[in-house]
Order: sequence, then structure tokens, then C-alpha cells
Amino acid sequence: MRRLIWVGQFSMQNLGHYSVQINNIERPFVEITRLQEHSLQANPGIALAVLIASASLLLGCDNDLDLPNLALSELTVQGTGNVMYPQFDKQILHFAIKCNPSDVMTLSATTDGQNALVSIDGHPPELRTTQVEIANPDPDQDIVVEVFSERLVMEYTLHCLAEDFPEIQVLRAEPETSLDLMLVSPRFRQDGVRKTYIIVLDNNGVPRFRRKIEGSASDFKRHANGLYSYAFRQANNQFGVADFVIVILDEDFNEIDRLETSGLTQTDGHDFIFTNDGSRIFISYNSTNRDMSAFGLAVDEIVGDSVIQEVTPDGQVVFQWNSWDHIDLADCQKTGYPRFASDYAHLNSTDLTVDGDLIASFRGCGQILKIDRPTGDVIWRMGGSRSDFLIVGDSFNEFCGQHTALEIASDRILMFDNGNYCAGDREIAFGQFSRVVEYRLDVSAGQAHFVRDHSLNGTYQEFTRSTGSVQLLANGNWLISWGRGPDMSITEVDPSGAEIFAMKILFADSIAVTYRAFREPSLPRN
Repeated sequence: MRRLIWVGQFSMQNLGHYSVQINNIERPFVEITRLQEHSLQANPGIALAVLIASASLLLGCDNDLDLPNLALSELTVQGTGNVMYPQFDKQILHFAIKCNPSDVMTLSATTDGQNALVSIDGHPPELRTTQVEIANPDPDQDIVVEVFSERLVMEYTLHCLAEDFPEIQVLRAEPETSLDLMLVSPRFRQDGVRKTYIIVLDNNGVPRFRRKIEGSASDFKRHANGLYSYAFRQANNQFGVADFVIVILDEDFNEIDRLETSGLTQTDGHDFIFTNDGSRIFISYNSTNRDMSAFGLAVDEIVGDSVIQEVTPDGQVVFQWNSWDHIDLADCQKTGYPRFASDYAHLNSTDLTVDGDLIASFRGCGQILKIDRPTGDVIWRMGGSRSDFLIVGDSFNEFCGQHTALEIASDRILMFDNGNYCAGDREIAFGQFSRVVEYRLDVSAGQAHFVRDHSLNGTYQEFTRSTGSVQLLANGNWLISWGRGPDMSITEVDPSGAEIFAMKILFADSIAVTYRAFREPSLPRN
């Protein structure tokens, strides 16, 4: 995190004590503001002037101050085979480098500020330039370079990465790209062992936060209550279904809880929601024996129902919805989804609407349902033989195998359309390709009007067989995670369809699986 701090009477003698005199009372250092990187890039002088004026007003001090040059003019790393990225630029404050505990790294930092002092990793500061040797760097440590002037401090941070941290390539970042940080959880196999990193990334591909998870994890995100969560895969349950636990982290990424469904055979990792009143909404593939002879299966077939369950903070189940009661299994069998009937509906996303209802995506059946909460009644359904909507204006006539269905307005549905397991003839007519698609719903007319879509590179040929997500950003752009590939991980697309941001996350030259990606506006960018 970048700090520009008003530190009161600052001198060589009090470098370790940042304080300010307010009304003759000495207080700990006061952080005035976090200067946004785009402001610094646009005009560093004006940005600092605004900062100092703000500080003066807050602290009641004179504002006829010098504007010291706090920016580094040089930052280099020697003695390691890995290269710092991005390339040094004084307007960029976060960098990354692979760090091996056996390394010996030499960092050098220089500023053009005539009276500025420079400190690396807490070592005693030196005038204008300093050099520090760091032996055996911890792959998880952050090395901070501080530039001090008479009254201000500016920080640059070098984030050390473990050798198995994925390679991140930023292929495109246009000025229109959102500045919000991204939450991702790429997973991969190393020597046959599953590994995942939960990461907060900036647009340069620098991880502001990273943590390795030994095993498979997904759906790393921040909730409206300020907490974070991710789903961690445990051992398979007695029915052979992968069981998950939802790991809850506080605002400092400390684990504070682990949550599971109540009274069901499984907790699933595709989605998890905190409601405004603190309840938790889980999804589950709950296994039971059912007579499936009508579908050519056994009379005591093990069947996995898709269940939505809401549990209060004290553990009471206040809502439970089961696909068995609401979905025609013949529709699910028709798609050819390979987990029929052990996971026939394959619920893979839930979304709370503004009015408190649920939007649920059933990949196995090629259907999206809006569900009344708490009655459980189906308000409408898209897809399947009982669809309430005729798709109008979509050249491909249907969506299928979809993920991450969202109600972005009362009459708008947005989804990641994988384009496989189609009940109609789309795959035969057009081949398999993935896209994001938006529809406008006219409930009274029973029509879902095509609004727009986007396929990677605009080719309608690139395909990811599973995973994937889309998020509508505040600036109207779409943030798209391409899941298992194709040869891309994340793109951001403006309303015209232009790809203004593109990123690959790779391990051993292969795309790491990134089920979802989120931009989070509440996180500080600097």
C-alpha cells in the first residue's frame, strides 16, 4: 500500500518516530490520503500539491510548502536469475519478482529529490541513494522502499513470489481499463499435486496479496460485509462426490471460520453468498437413492439433487430448495450432460437479486431459474422444454452449459455461456465456442431479447469446456474469466466489444484454471 504521510517535525533524529502535533498533542502518524495511481501518472506535481493542500487544511498548517520529489528515479535488483516486473517506472509503486530462499539479492534505490532520504526494507536511510543486500528472502515477503522528505513519505513495494507462483502475462491494458484490483484463484497441478493460489492482482499482474493453498480451491471473492471466502476441496464423500468447505477470511485475510451445509451429504464449491442479515447461502449436490427406471437406470439409483440451502449464523436452516421438485429431468438427460443422474442438474451459480430472490444456473439442464425466496416457487425459467421465454434475435438461438448467471437489472440477464451440452442443434450448426451473452427479458410477452455478446477475439471459435465467469463493472465493462482456457485467462471488454485488457495466468506454459475473476472497487489501488 502506498503511503503519503504528514509526519510533522521530521529529521534524521526521529526517523523511527512518525508523529504529528495537533493542538499541542502528539499523535501517531496520520495517513492523509491514498493517491490513486492514475492521478500520479497523469500529473505527479498536481497530485502532490492536492495532497499537501489537503493535509494543510486537516492539520491547520501553512500550505506554502516545497514540493519535494519523492519519486524514485531508479530501482534495480541484482544477484537473482529472476527479473523484476513490470519494468521499473517511477510512477509504478508495486513490482514483483520470484524469490528463492537460497538467493542473495542486492537492491539499489535512488531518488532525484535533493534532500530526500531512501530506506530499503527498514535499513537506516541514506541521502538520495542506498543499496541493501537481502540474503535468503522469504518468498512471501514484501520488500518496502521508502522515500522520505521533510514532511512526506512515499512507498514502493517489491513483492517476493515463490518459485511455483504462476507466470502472469499482461498482454493489453488500455487507459479505459478499470483500475480496481482483481481477485483470482488459479489452480494447477505440479508433479501431479493440486495447488491453488488465492491472489489480489493489479493491472500490471503484480500480486498485492497472495497465499498458496495446498490442494484445490476456487471462488475467491470479497463479500459486501467485508469478509472474504474461498471454497476448499476436501476428500470425496461416501457417494464419491467431491466435498468442499467454505473458508472465511477477515479483512486482513486471516482465517476466522469454516462453513458447511447442514444435514446434507455435500457442500459444493461453485458458489457461496452472505445475505445482508448475515445468513449464508450454500449450494449442494445432495445424494440420495431414487427410482430412475423411467430414464433407463436402476430403481435405487444414486441421484445427486442440486440443493440451495440458507442457514442463519446460529445454524438454523431457514430455506431449502431442491431441483428434484422443480426441474424436468428429461430436459437434463437431453443435454447429454455426462453426470446424469449422479449430478443431473449441476447447479453452478446463485445470485441474490435486488428484491431478495435467487437467480440459479443449472448447467446440466441448460436452464436458468428465478426462484422466490423464501417460498421456493419458480418465478420464471429460461431454457428447457418448459421455458417461459422464446429467445429472440440471437443468431445462435440458445445458451448451454452456462456458468455465473446474473440479474444485472430487473429485466436483464448476463451469463458466461460455455456452449456445450446444448439441448438444441447449436453445436451441430456452429461448433463449440464460448461467449458472454446478455438478454433483455420481456416477461409479459415471454421473450428474451438478445442484447449483445462477446467471444474471445470476436471469432466465435474459442471454447472452454467448463468454468468461466463474467462480472458487470461500474464503468459498464465486462470482466471475463475464460476458465480453463482457451489461450487466455482474463479479459475486460468495453460496451462496444473491444478487448481493452487481456491477461494470461500460466503454470509450466499452460493456462491455469481460473474459475472466476472479480474486480473489487472497495480495495485500495495504491
